[in-house]
Amino acid sequence: MLTVVTGLAAALSYALSDMLAQRVSRIIGAARLMIWALGVGVVVVVPVALVVEGLPADAAQWRAAGLACVAGVVYVAGYFTLLSALRRGDLSLVTALSSLQGAFVAGAAIAGGEPVTPLVAAGLALAVAGGVLAATQGRAKTTAGAGLAVVAGLLFALFIVLYDRAAALPWLSQAAFARLTSFLTLLPVALVQRGLWMKRALRPAATASGLLEVGGLVLLAASVSLGPLAVAGVMTAQYATFALLLGLAVLKERPRPHQLAGVACTIASVTILSSLG
Repeated sequence: MLTVVTGLAAALSYALSDMLAQRVSRIIGAARLMIWALGVGVVVVVPVALVVEGLPADAAQWRAAGLACVAGVVYVAGYFTLLSALRRGDLSLVTALSSLQGAFVAGAAIAGGEPVTPLVAAGLALAVAGGVLAATQGRAKTTAGAGLAVVAGLLFALFIVLYDRAAALPWLSQAAFARLTSFLTLLPVALVQRGLWMKRALRPAATASGLLEVGGLVLLAASVSLGPLAVAGVMTAQYATFALLLGLAVLKERPRPHQLAGVACTIASVTILSSLG
């Protein structure tokens, strides 16, 4: 049950972050927004992790910290790949394919020997179907960006699997190491592009987006730590469903019938998986 709750909370946090970031990124570009958001995350989560959990205590935790750092690099690569796909292809196609990360995580968990009952398998299948249906806005005009979108989904799935492998480290420290590495990975690019400056009028939205993004990261780490990995991976991939609901409630968008069917699939999935917890 806690895996489902924290996984969905992470998905909601990411969806809220993306909603706030949309306008800012259109004005100043995605790279500048990304470095600002990552910087906010470093300022917030690293000091808290040091105070609450301190540095890794033994060799196993230091190895886990190394895996969290690798996850931070993978996260930057995944986000960059996703942005590249969005620049080339239709939003509907790219978002739907990248949201398959949940299926990739579930597949990796099952391949690794994680037991899956028929009822859990049904819940996972409904969640994957719901995420894809919710993310698909309509018939794509071109298949451009499809390959990159699938690669982005694979990279985000790898990011989650690496978190699972870093279980020897407390989840708050996992988030701190990953976020710090992501920031340092992108920092040279930001310095070259002079991307550390942010317009005063955009700072509140950009900062809020960064806080929600790092909140999603911490919740994702907690969900993966609580396990099972297949459930955590699929639940955190429901950001497309939450983005649809936010668009409906906040932005007054009108979803298509198949998108509403995706929401229904997600709700059914959450009901099944929560009842098993």
